[in-house]
Amino acid sequence: MSGAFDRHRAALAAALGTLALLLGLVPASGTLARDRETGVQAMYDCMSGAVRSRVIVDFTAAYPQGGRPGQPLWAEGFAVRPELTSEAVAALLPAGTTELSGTARLAVEVAQNGRMAEADWPGLVAPRVVPDAGAPRPVFAGEVPTVTVAGAGEVSLTAGELALTLLPSAGATSAPASGTPDAPTPSGASTPSAGPSPAPGPVELRCSPEAAPGPRLAAWPVAESANSGPPDAPTATPAQLPSAPKPPAPPIQVGPGGLGQAPVCPADLPPGELDRTRLPQPPPGATESRLDASLCVVAVGYATVAKLGSALVINDPHGTPGLLHLDLGKRTVSAPDYDESDSVGILGFPDAEATFLAFGFQPTTAKVHFEPEPVTVVNIRRGTAFTTAIAYRQYLRLYDLRVNGVPMDVGPRCRTSRPIDTVLAGAYDFLTGGVLDGKIAIPPFAGCVSRGEDLSPLFTATLSGPGNPVRIRQGRLAGAGSAPPVPELPKR
Repeated sequence: MSGAFDRHRAALAAALGTLALLLGLVPASGTLARDRETGVQAMYDCMSGAVRSRVIVDFTAAYPQGGRPGQPLWAEGFAVRPELTSEAVAALLPAGTTELSGTARLAVEVAQNGRMAEADWPGLVAPRVVPDAGAPRPVFAGEVPTVTVAGAGEVSLTAGELALTLLPSAGATSAPASGTPDAPTPSGASTPSAGPSPAPGPVELRCSPEAAPGPRLAAWPVAESANSGPPDAPTATPAQLPSAPKPPAPPIQVGPGGLGQAPVCPADLPPGELDRTRLPQPPPGATESRLDASLCVVAVGYATVAKLGSALVINDPHGTPGLLHLDLGKRTVSAPDYDESDSVGILGFPDAEATFLAFGFQPTTAKVHFEPEPVTVVNIRRGTAFTTAIAYRQYLRLYDLRVNGVPMDVGPRCRTSRPIDTVLAGAYDFLTGGVLDGKIAIPPFAGCVSRGEDLSPLFTATLSGPGNPVRIRQGRLAGAGSAPPVPELPKR
């Protein structure tokens, strides 16, 4: 009896991870496990014209610990550090080089289940550095494309060809000629110059791994959802199923997938009133009016559960994103060099569903119903500066919990004991869109009862607490009868 009870409680504890993946402003269709930072070092052969040099290259980044089919994953904080020795500097760079900057481009092979795809990671930039003991240490860093796979199996990243464009800067190498103070001498010249030395041209290096197939940067498992189809089939939750058949997703996709299609904005105004406690005090002499226009917007982004360190995708732009339906300009305020538009909105998103592998590799699914109050949006222009603030409260309720396909009832009233207060702000014009940031505090849970046992304290201990970051990208507004554009995810 005790063993059965312990297994039941352990399964419920495992299922809490599902809820953790779903906390945020709106339904989440993708989540990221806590990233781990990995460093790899390899020897590369680099050529510049007829000059050849062996260079040790360090690759560092934070990679995901796991994922699931159809979920975009990527490396964060990716950086390339070629260890240029003083001998390599003397052979590759012009004499008199005092500073160095540049760009890099890395070819990466993405592999899963015997299939491979080539990824191009361009745009890695190294800021200007001063050589240390004759050897500059440039660090090339930047954002890299996402990787999405259609089925389960380990995904691996292997570094290939590395192209470096080094931009050296030369300074003075001798004293100025008599009578011409401060005139620098060009590098390598035997006579003074009457002007500054010309900037050396860029140095192109083509580098290949010394040992094939090249250094393995990272690998992570991708787990098949419990209710998905064959390994090579794209997966989707019921809320994400398209209205018309789509061609199968490629087994490995590098870069973001196609953006989803938002619903059409309704013509009728949404219900709800402005939360007056969220509105600023109008400036002296201001006049108030109203616009009352039905407009809609799509907002996507990330939220992080601080206790678990898990980031999640909010309103996945590559699925079927939901709308924020607005009564735009329910109150407007005008004063000299000041305009304010206060709008009320309704979050009309469907319930969320997530599938993941719980403890013991048991597929666990759960649904979350969001019970939001009307959203108050304040957009202010002062001179040429814009600010946007969005605030609202919502309950979060968990239901339809299944562990390895077996239903686990937590009751019809398993939700946060009070609404989650959400306040986000950004410096942009609400009409054109931008990025909002804020933090939410997850209240304790109540009403979570299974087989007569109150599991609310277990949910509270696992998930509740302050300081959970939220970052959202808001797209452009669209009027009634049209679908608002779906924005890409913001940078984390």
